[in-house]
Formats: sequence, C-alpha cells, structure tokens
Amino acid sequence: MGHQTSSSASSEIITVIPVYNGEHYLQATLESVARQTRRPDRLLIIDDGSTDGTEELVRAFKDIPCEWHPNPQNLGLFPNLNKALEKANEAEYFHLLLADDLVVPEFIETSCQALKDAPPLSFSWSDIQWINAEGRHTKGTVVDSGRPGAPFSQRTFLTQESELQSVSVGSVMIRTGRQPLPCRFRTDLPQVADCVFYGELASHAKSLIHIPRPLCHIRTHATNMTSKNIQNLKAWVTDEWIAMQETAQRIQEGTLQRWLRHQKLRCLFAARSKVKEQWMERNQPEYAQQIRKATRSALPLPHFLLGRLSVALRDLIKGRNVEGQTPS
Repeated sequence: MGHQTSSSASSEIITVIPVYNGEHYLQATLESVARQTRRPDRLLIIDDGSTDGTEELVRAFKDIPCEWHPNPQNLGLFPNLNKALEKANEAEYFHLLLADDLVVPEFIETSCQALKDAPPLSFSWSDIQWINAEGRHTKGTVVDSGRPGAPFSQRTFLTQESELQSVSVGSVMIRTGRQPLPCRFRTDLPQVADCVFYGELASHAKSLIHIPRPLCHIRTHATNMTSKNIQNLKAWVTDEWIAMQETAQRIQEGTLQRWLRHQKLRCLFAARSKVKEQWMERNQPEYAQQIRKATRSALPLPHFLLGRLSVALRDLIKGRNVEGQTPS
C-alpha cells in the first residue's frame, strides 16, 4: 500500500491521482495537495506500471500521507482514470487530479463549501490557469474574481461540452454521497473522453456549480496526452465529431432546436479541423491533407465549406493562429 491508509467510513474527502511515469511533475502536484487549507482525508496514487522513479518519489514524500496503489499491468490513461473512479464511493467528496496538474491552496475548501448544500450527485468546477512545463502562466493570466460558486445551467453546461469546451479533470469536485458514479470514461476516445464523461455525468447530476476562480493549474508539455495524440488522426480529429454528437444528444430540446444544433456542430467541427490543418500544413503537408479528407468524408459539403469559410474570415479579421500552437 503506502504510507498510511484511512477507513473509508471516516473519510469525508479523498483525492485520487492516477499516474504513469510521473516523476517530472508529480512532486509539485503532491505539494499542491499538501498545501491545501482543507486537506483530503485520503490521498491515493493509482500507478499504472511506472518504470521511472515515480514509486520512490511517492514513498519519499512526507508532507502528506499517500496511499500507493499499483496496477498489476499498464492499462493506459483512461482505463487508469476509471480505476480511480472506483474509489468515488469511499468518501462524500471525490476529487480526481492528474499527475502533472496543480491545485491552489483554497481549492478543496472552496469546492466543498460550494457543494455543502447540494444533494448527491452534484459537482463543482473551477476556472483554470494554463501553465507550461516550468510552471509559468500561458494563454494569459486568469484573474481571480474571489467570487463564490454559483449554480450553473445543465443545458448550458451540456452545450459547452458538446462544443468541446470541456471542464478540466483536476478542477472538478464531485459530491458522491458515498455512492458509485453512474458513468465511466470511454476508452476508445483517447483525446475527447473527458468531454463525453463530464457531459454524461452532468446529465445525472442534481446540481452543477461553477466557481469563477482559477483554482486549478493545467500543465501543457511535450509528453502530455494531447501532444501524443496529435499524430493520431482518429483521436485528434475525427473522434471530436463523435464526442460532439454524443454529448449533444443529452440536451433536452425540441426537434427543431436539435436540428439547428446539429447543423451548428457540423460547421464547428469543420472549423476546428481547418485550424488543425493550418497548424500542420507547413511541416506536415501530407498530414494536413489527411485531416482535410477525413473532415470532408464526415460532413456534407455545405457544412464543410461554411466551417472553413468561418476560419478564413476570422484569419482575415484577427490574423491566423500562432503556427505550431498546440490545440486544447
């Protein structure tokens, strides 16, 4: 096991960190949990067969007790996240944190306070701050409004998820009521399974609460999942259309509204794919061509052209995206 375990019956809050070869960033992640103004009652590390110094790092960490839970064999990111979800019924509040992300000291206390009057199953999420491998802010600094959490429309949330404006894993606190979660991450969508998961979770939730403060820091680096998936056409491009459709189906609306939403999402998918094509066309022109063909085969011609036209107009007005910028 690890340094210390606690009875699940006495645990109000648990944080679970799934990890694979996380020695470069896990120390900072553990430190961010240890600095919480309200620490979790249990901190679990679900290791997916790391071959680096991850285990030694965890066992040497003394600032907060850690439980070491190794998988018998490597499962992969989303299967390991699902292993972490199996712990959701062992506490009233469940927090899933990726091994390269950080939470600011008030995250747990603020999140649980936002959910204290919400019935299970409910969840909150905070705004995020993007950081790079060295921990410096990227994509601009997000201002902390200091405002408390507020109820958020399920319809609006599902709309955002269907448009791939997904919440980030580490920013979410779930009030489970010590019950198992009703859904899992899809393992066949390695880039967009989080969008589908949180859309499905929201469709079951009794209350959604948004905390307009950057209480979670999301790290981008050369070895994270997005960077790895860029060369996987299905994961990086065509799976997006699957995720969009699946999440949109959970929105309760009339036939006409559903039809209009579907047309909008088709154009949005075409636009997103066009931007990815632009990012690749200088250094990987053949791959850019593959992106174009895959997108065209998934869409009717009018939506394909309208999406590309919207990107061209945006480029004309605002200028093109920075070349080589990694998409979120």
